Amino acid sequence: MLKDERYDKILEFLETETYVSSLELAKRLFVSMPTIRRDLAYLEKSKRLVRSHGGARKIKSEHTVTPLDFRQSVNHLEKKQICNLAKQFLKDDSVVFLDGSTTVMQLAEYILPKQNITVITNGLPTSLTLIKNGIKTYSTGGELQKNSLAYAGSFAEEFIRKFNIDVCFFSSHGVNGDGFIVDTSLGETQLRNTAISKSEKSVFLCDKSKFNANAPYNLIPLNDVDWVVTDFTEADKLPYLSPNKIITT
Repeated sequence: MLKDERYDKILEFLETETYVSSLELAKRLFVSMPTIRRDLAYLEKSKRLVRSHGGARKIKSEHTVTPLDFRQSVNHLEKKQICNLAKQFLKDDSVVFLDGSTTVMQLAEYILPKQNITVITNGLPTSLTLIKNGIKTYSTGGELQKNSLAYAGSFAEEFIRKFNIDVCFFSSHGVNGDGFIVDTSLGETQLRNTAISKSEKSVFLCDKSKFNANAPYNLIPLNDVDWVVTDFTEADKLPYLSPNKIITT
């Protein structure tokens, strides 16, 4: 099992169990105790769990923004598959918005110079990828958020309002049990709302780990977006989402 896969599994265990011992994790993942200790040390440093009494417990992270480098490593393959599906909405000669999430960041790799697409983004790493690939790019500017390396604030929102956007691609912390798209950052939530309001079409990218998540800020009901691209194969059974809006891997 690859290192990133072990990280995901450990965090999955902690979603349903208050505490898991290092010995139990080693048995479940078929790895040595030194390997588990290194994994837990990394996850603690990344602020995703707390090591305690020879094991680990989950951090309640509803009010914290997870550092970018860790979020990039989590569910990387799933995010790539989702973006491979979402690229169908990248039409020639269009204007698109890409938010600063690590999921949407991967969509930047699918935009080709020959498509003549203009991109607005509040993601600093996303803008660097786009410009490297020869894509016409506008960065919103504004206040740069420390953990996400995404711009937010009134300056960024006002910049977005200058454009008529064809498609807004965005992700978030997740979707709560009431069917609302939620996030841990008020600034980025408000910015996404501005981008959606200026867009002809909205496309929400969300891997299965983000369903039934909790966070303090509501963006919009999931059913209010035009399309949901996900690897959650049971999404069509969600009571708060129309099945005809779903595209699954």
